[in-house]
Amino acid sequence: MGGTRRGQRLRGAAHRRGSRTGRSHRRVSAPGRPRSVGDHLLRWTIDTVGVLLALSAGTFALALLARGDAAALLAASRAGRPATPEQVEAVRSELGLDAPAPVRYIRWLTDASTGDFGLSLRTNLPIGPEIADRLAVTAGLVAGSVVVAVVVGMAAGIAGAVAGRGPLRGVLRIGALLATSVPAFWLSYLLVLLLALRWQLVPTSGMAGPATWVMPMAVLGLPAAGVLSRVVAVTLREAIDRPYVLAALARGSGPISIVLRDGLPNAAGPILSVSGVIVGGLLVGTVVVEQIFGWPGLGAYFVHAAAARDVPALQASALVLGGGFILANRLADVAQVLIDPRSRSETG
Repeated sequence: MGGTRRGQRLRGAAHRRGSRTGRSHRRVSAPGRPRSVGDHLLRWTIDTVGVLLALSAGTFALALLARGDAAALLAASRAGRPATPEQVEAVRSELGLDAPAPVRYIRWLTDASTGDFGLSLRTNLPIGPEIADRLAVTAGLVAGSVVVAVVVGMAAGIAGAVAGRGPLRGVLRIGALLATSVPAFWLSYLLVLLLALRWQLVPTSGMAGPATWVMPMAVLGLPAAGVLSRVVAVTLREAIDRPYVLAALARGSGPISIVLRDGLPNAAGPILSVSGVIVGGLLVGTVVVEQIFGWPGLGAYFVHAAAARDVPALQASALVLGGGFILANRLADVAQVLIDPRSRSETG
């Protein structure tokens, strides 16, 4: 009788522990509520506005901390000689630089929110049209670099994924590592030395025809191709190793058909995710490349504004470059959400 009661108590305790464990397991593994595309767009919009505000405030603060006086530089440029203190103060009052820094920032932010970036301290011209003209040049350079990155990166990535454990995979991996490790300025000077000076295939600088696009697009596109090739190779190799691909091989499907029909669609999510970072990086990389090759784009405009302490032009160009970087990432996220609905779910 005592053994029977003891067995019943043990079974009851085990049942209670199992019930608690089951409830705990259900709490942990409960599926998340799927987010709609509208929820994602609202959250991304709020994040983007916050990042742009922080970017503009940081640029304004760094410009204030930099050495030099914008009013003195502009007064000297107007006078053609070192300006007198009276001339400097007159320019400072004319441009509103005598107001406290927070007041100047709020004033600029209020105008910028309506699309009015003010006048450039360096050229005394409206900043908005200047940026619009230069943005077209930069957008064309980025678009050409994207073509280079996609063609070279996708080809190398697919070759690395389907290649066996042989020398080709090692060569492609080393090539991708070199492409992503070489600094842009060093690669620029190397291409100038080889293509322009030694072989005389293209001009050394300027923007005067299709030949002048070769080196800037290569300097921007090849590092991006290195990153893209590694992502494509890894994700495509994982997709090819899945059971349904092995089943397709058993049915007699060819390798090209498997890569295009089964591999790439299932690897599209990670590839799209990194593509946004790559395009944003290309946009920021124009700051260096346009300066080296003498292109009149937004990157060169940013560098010239920084050198002249042209704070309004510096803030506006930084805001547009930063906004382009964020927009590229957001568009890639939206495309990933539309392609893969599983990424909409949220845990908790």
